[in-house]
Amino acid sequence: MLMRVDAHGSRPILSRRGLLLTPLLLAGCKQEATRQRVDPALAPLIPPDTTMLFGARLDHLKKTSAWDQFFPAQGSIALESLKKQTGLDIRTTTHEVVYCSGGKHRVALIRGKFVDGGITNAGLEPELKIEGAQKFPYKGFSLVGKEEEAVTFFNSSVAAVGRASALRQIIDNRELKNSIPMGLLAMVDALPPEAHFYVVSNRPELPAGGIGGIRSLPLALTSFRAYLDLRTGASLRAEASGASNEDAKKLHDAIKALVGLARVANKDKDLAAILDGIRFFQEGQIVKFESDLSRETLRRGFDLLDSMGTTRA
Repeated sequence: MLMRVDAHGSRPILSRRGLLLTPLLLAGCKQEATRQRVDPALAPLIPPDTTMLFGARLDHLKKTSAWDQFFPAQGSIALESLKKQTGLDIRTTTHEVVYCSGGKHRVALIRGKFVDGGITNAGLEPELKIEGAQKFPYKGFSLVGKEEEAVTFFNSSVAAVGRASALRQIIDNRELKNSIPMGLLAMVDALPPEAHFYVVSNRPELPAGGIGGIRSLPLALTSFRAYLDLRTGASLRAEASGASNEDAKKLHDAIKALVGLARVANKDKDLAAILDGIRFFQEGQIVKFESDLSRETLRRGFDLLDSMGTTRA
């Protein structure tokens, strides 16, 4: 306790009442968030063998003008397809999405408000409208959908989407302790709060089928992280760590060549603008990527990919 010395000796500067009120006063002086994080309700559900997390902080994005630009009330082919498959309207009900990949199962964890009434309705499940869906119970939970893709709710604000086998595994994992991949959560914690979309991996590798015809790289990577900030424009920041300076140089040269080939092969002006805006450079074992575009250019690029996916389907 701080002491004050006067003519009458040592006396406490703060009264007992003052000491009791101090924590309340400090709590009232809340600071703005200085980092990103995975919602505490979702983190325990992440499969322990996950090596990559894709996150979307829609609650933060809704506070910007980019929300209506990228998630229009009508006309989004991707959102309508997702709603038809899962019965969930991402635009109106969802605050945060964390997609888990790299392990045995791939699953999307969703935080939102799926039932009106708040905490009083915490035990209720929303009525999902999924064509041909079945409901099958497992350890007190209901899986809705099919074996190939289903939805389950852990309460009125937490849902998981994936293969039924993946959802059963998540339910089983809830009974285990120390199964959360803390390394990935720490990587998310290191991101800035304006990371509306992000990806982190502590064991990065090319996706099945490769990228642009490249199925493997003669180098080793130890981590990868990237995030997209849409507050004013479309600001992308990413970095990959090689196992050595030589691996980092190989990655730098490979990305440079891949971007160059893509630029020559693609004649669409919006995708060309995105490719032309990428800056990349090496710092020791780290290769950094940066890009600053207008949101309109990025949106048109997304629209093009959206229509391409529909055509292929």
